[in-house]
Amino acid sequence: MAEDNNIAAQRCRQFRTNQLIQLFFATLMVTLPFFLAPAYPGEDRVALGSWRVPPVCPHRVLYDGSCPGCGLIRSFTALAHGQFRASFDYHRLGIPLFLLVALQIPLRLHLLKKGPDGMSPTIFKILYRPVPILVALLIINWLIGEFICP
Repeated sequence: MAEDNNIAAQRCRQFRTNQLIQLFFATLMVTLPFFLAPAYPGEDRVALGSWRVPPVCPHRVLYDGSCPGCGLIRSFTALAHGQFRASFDYHRLGIPLFLLVALQIPLRLHLLKKGPDGMSPTIFKILYRPVPILVALLIINWLIGEFICP
């Protein structure tokens, strides 16, 4: 009996740790663009103060080409500064992805407060059902950008 309680407590701690990690990264992805300056027209680097942030995409650095996520940082930054057209131009899925990441924050806070019991089927669907769809959309969007509308 005590061992069962120990296992349950360990699972609860692991659940909360996972929620904290997800909350940290979601909050970082939503707030950091407000502190970055959007890329200048024709440039592919955002700025933090006067420092031009180097490319963070390993695919771009290694292969000098774009990947399915290329442009998302610039898109999120432009969106955070109210530049909706520029956000769309940097990445066609930037605005819906930003909103989806922002939605993670209240959901993860809810799960931190409620623990594993807060993971209702509805919340599970909201958190995880869009993932394969978004991965497919990112790849399709990238293929369109690479081969149809370069």
